Amino acid sequence: MLHGSKQLRVHLQDAAAARPLRFLLYPLLRAHPSIVSTCSASADRVVTDPDSRGSRSADNPPHVPVLFKEVLQLLQPAQPGRQLQVYVDGTLGSGGHASLIMQANKDLKALVGVDLDPTAHAIAQPKLRALAHPDTTLHFVQANYSEAARHLHHLPAPPSLGLPSGASLHGHVDGMLMDLGVSSMQIDTAERGFSFLREGPLDMRMDPGARLSAEEAVNTWSEAELGRIIRDYGEEKMWRQVASRIIQAREHESIRTTQQLTQAIGFTHVQTKGGGGAKKKKGNKSQIHPATRTFQALRIAVNDEINKLEQAVPAAIDALAPHGRLAVISFHSLEDRAVKHAFSRAVGKPTPEEQHLTYGPGKYEFLDQLEARATCKLVTRKPVVAGQEELQSNPRSRSAKLRVVERKGSES
Repeated sequence: MLHGSKQLRVHLQDAAAARPLRFLLYPLLRAHPSIVSTCSASADRVVTDPDSRGSRSADNPPHVPVLFKEVLQLLQPAQPGRQLQVYVDGTLGSGGHASLIMQANKDLKALVGVDLDPTAHAIAQPKLRALAHPDTTLHFVQANYSEAARHLHHLPAPPSLGLPSGASLHGHVDGMLMDLGVSSMQIDTAERGFSFLREGPLDMRMDPGARLSAEEAVNTWSEAELGRIIRDYGEEKMWRQVASRIIQAREHESIRTTQQLTQAIGFTHVQTKGGGGAKKKKGNKSQIHPATRTFQALRIAVNDEINKLEQAVPAAIDALAPHGRLAVISFHSLEDRAVKHAFSRAVGKPTPEEQHLTYGPGKYEFLDQLEARATCKLVTRKPVVAGQEELQSNPRSRSAKLRVVERKGSES
């Protein structure tokens, strides 16, 4: 909610109306990055037009959260009679998952929506306030998901939870979700610069107020540094050629738009059996767009995504209540690998980097240390992926992988 004496009331007739509204709000939101709102659902609400929620043009279909059925099922407490009372959405986006969680859990006492993008808050907050029950407390925090646990220390638990006076929500979270990567909303907004299929400024910042943009990285980083991030974060086999082409292009003129970068990358054809990005079928294999991996690499580097993910997972686990669950949806192998390794540490299993310690004379002492540090158990042994029905209705779910852990209870 925007601060001020007048409440902003917005009626979104359809996606076509919402799109120019976002562009009008965007400069204002960038000028006021501290838009953070905490409210009770019983307070005045900013609502959408109830007659137009399902109205979408063919060119702007409604955003469908990926793996939403699986998330709803796997975040439910396993203990008989236990309810999901405190939910934290670490990547709020347009509020898709949070809305479904709220509708499916009538006894929800507190919902915390965390997102670095002020535009996401402007879209999600009215939607969630309209859906919230009178006794549900809503907290909205503009921050990266890696900072969610820190903010929970400062958010008071509602009296309805029956906790001691002054207790915070940290340590009392029943379910938390992190839906990683760039959102459909961000991809579809050309002005954010995330998509190589749309002409726009070369930005790629999740936080519009952050210092580093993709434009600065592309035009100032050395060929060696560009090559490293394209290789490591994009897993691009032709990283040397791509980095060299970017350097050659920027010597002619600065690369300031997504299409300039796409043209500079040129044709780097590699066939693959999977992965993300726009694809064309050729025989039994998929041909990834030449710019896919480079755009991914730049986005990850600009937003420091992997480092923040490695910080976020253990911090989120620490914020869970006994038997609380953390669900993480990843979209490429780097994210999934980081989540898998963090979960391995949490359940007391060695990561690949620690495997060598499971051999030799000190292996039993090391295995005992692993078991002693275990704070969780795996809910999903293998990542959950989208079924055929969801793949057909929501193609963006094809790369999604869901992993879930549960914090041990005091009796464990």
